[in-house]
Amino acid sequence: QQSRAKRYLLDIAASEVTTDATFRYKSFTWRTSAGNRHPYEYIIAQQPAGGGTARDALTAVEENLPSPASGWTLVLIPSVSLVCSGKEEMRPLATLLSQRGHRCYILEWPGWTQDVQTNWALEHCKPECLAEEYQDFWCQALDHVAQQELLLAKGSQEREEAAEKAPQLCVVAASSSAIYALRALEALTAWEPEQDGAAKAFELYKSVVMVAPSWKAPPPSGWLSRLERDRAAYWMGAFLHSDTRLGRLYRNSHFSPQNLRRNFSHAGTPDEERLFQLASWFFQRPRPYAQTDAMVTYGFLDPAGVESVDSLVAEIKAHLLRLKILLLLPATDSQFRNPQSQALDLWDALKEQGSHGVLEHRELSSTSSLPHELATSAVQFAVDQWLQQSTVDS
Repeated sequence: QQSRAKRYLLDIAASEVTTDATFRYKSFTWRTSAGNRHPYEYIIAQQPAGGGTARDALTAVEENLPSPASGWTLVLIPSVSLVCSGKEEMRPLATLLSQRGHRCYILEWPGWTQDVQTNWALEHCKPECLAEEYQDFWCQALDHVAQQELLLAKGSQEREEAAEKAPQLCVVAASSSAIYALRALEALTAWEPEQDGAAKAFELYKSVVMVAPSWKAPPPSGWLSRLERDRAAYWMGAFLHSDTRLGRLYRNSHFSPQNLRRNFSHAGTPDEERLFQLASWFFQRPRPYAQTDAMVTYGFLDPAGVESVDSLVAEIKAHLLRLKILLLLPATDSQFRNPQSQALDLWDALKEQGSHGVLEHRELSSTSSLPHELATSAVQFAVDQWLQQSTVDS
């Protein structure tokens, strides 16, 4: 209790400072396929009750969460890669969106958090089972958010003595996380609620925003890349955990600033130094290297079964029968096309094949494969506009 209160104060500065976006830490129990249970912490970002600002930050944390003014709750899922920044990747976007009246949940990948227990939860998972384990985790996380929203809506109804309105949820996911999220929502259609008569979780999710979606990690480099990927991943994990002289040499190279910059997505941008410092700090987190660094480097966390852009197009079109989908694409022109982004190829294929349902796209001002980190305001504006339109159409 006391340590968590300290975490609150770190996020909301001092109690004397007024605030228009408050971050609250919550948790739920995640169960692995082996039956082990682990606490998983996430963040809720929302404006204090009453509108613009609360009297002070501490008051904002202690008060009950009102229904989001916009009527929308957003689930933000960051990208996953060798060099990323976990939930910090989505925190600036959550701040802007919460100021627009939305409630935001910030989730992150186990293994890519600052919590040691969460990171080591899958240390015994076999490489070939890891993607499936993560898929099940995202099902549990999205189901928990939906159930939490139902409880909050019920509590708000009792306090305000007003008719209960079903929450509307939208997932905003970056890179390959967007495909994991779509598949988790599809899997939720088969989940039955724990209580009779309760709404099914998937019925609350109305929309998905895919931010620069991708499905293939960049090809690895280095001498291990000459091996078959399962052997390369095995040896990479073994060297990173080894206390031998060779292991120490490999770790020194792996954690060097040169390797960090080689895998850094924002080189040459105005925000390079700030984002590099954040990524460098996050790169030092404790984790099982065999289940994180090795797996993501050699493509074991790429969404399974996506052999080509056409197979992904068919998958997305099937989701349009129930969900509204927005694609946010990195900027491009006739002379430049970001080789790291597959989002543009996906949109071209979707246009060629046509689709039924609500599918739109917006082109952003940034050419980055992670545009929400560099063009945060542009992403916020596109998402906010999309939700307003979806509210009018529903």
